[in-house]
Amino acid sequence: MIKPGRWKELSSRSLADCRIFDVSASERESDSGKRGSFYLVNSLDWAGVIPVVDSSAGRMLVMIRQFRHGTGRLCLEFPGGAVEPGEDPSLAVARELVEETGYAPEMLIPIGDLSPNPAFMTNAFHAFVAEGCRPARVQELDENEEIEVLLVPEREAIDLVAAEDNAHALMTAALFLYMRYRGLSL
Repeated sequence: MIKPGRWKELSSRSLADCRIFDVSASERESDSGKRGSFYLVNSLDWAGVIPVVDSSAGRMLVMIRQFRHGTGRLCLEFPGGAVEPGEDPSLAVARELVEETGYAPEMLIPIGDLSPNPAFMTNAFHAFVAEGCRPARVQELDENEEIEVLLVPEREAIDLVAAEDNAHALMTAALFLYMRYRGLSL
């Protein structure tokens, strides 16, 4: 039985630059001498945040609805976006939260770092909770963004996991980390 180990990169070449990610081919060799070609998607890290508004009705989560071109559907999700090279993920997610929703947090809490798909993607997803969110300004959307902002009761947001318009895997993972943070169960 072979025990898995690290693979050493022998060479790498760029195959495609697709603006928000690039694709490369990597020739690698395992510690046991196996060789292979592997195709990697290289992208900036991403950060997502679960914004919390404390209201008289209880904890409300700030969610956004926007069209996603990959699935061709509207998705209900949490704010987030790309982490620029050298940028602290907490600064990136705070920026995205205010731009996409107009809400600013009193406190940002990191709740976990995930690999979106370690089989072929090289980036990370950084998840946060934003406590004490309050409206701070109007949305400042990118040229091709159209985002509806919703306040959803905490329990309702949890119950929406895997619903047709809430099938975003990274948002589901962030919500799992949020539930762990809060000590909640399904």
